[in-house]
Amino acid sequence: MVASGRSRRAWGWHPLVDEWARRVVEDARVRPGQLVLDIGAGRGALTTHLLAAGARVVAVEAHPGRAAWLRERFAGTGVTVVESDVLDLPLPRRPFRVVAGPPYAISS
Repeated sequence: MVASGRSRRAWGWHPLVDEWARRVVEDARVRPGQLVLDIGAGRGALTTHLLAAGARVVAVEAHPGRAAWLRERFAGTGVTVVESDVLDLPLPRRPFRVVAGPPYAISS
């Protein structure tokens, strides 16, 4: 169970293995300074590699416990953590990219 009392399956969340996260970010060809939305950031698997690539990261996470954990984990790194359902998220007004491992429940 997760902090909210709902299971990972109920949240549609499946953690991304580090090697796959690295490959996703590598294949996305993220460049230093690019604004990137990490939608469904979870525990920060993609966020870590996006930071290493030099991206300015907005980590979007709907789950309150994971969003709080992300804020703590990435404090002082420049990552902006937004606790929001992606469907309610106002998009940036400047160019941005999306690199994400969205929850299966919303991706079919």
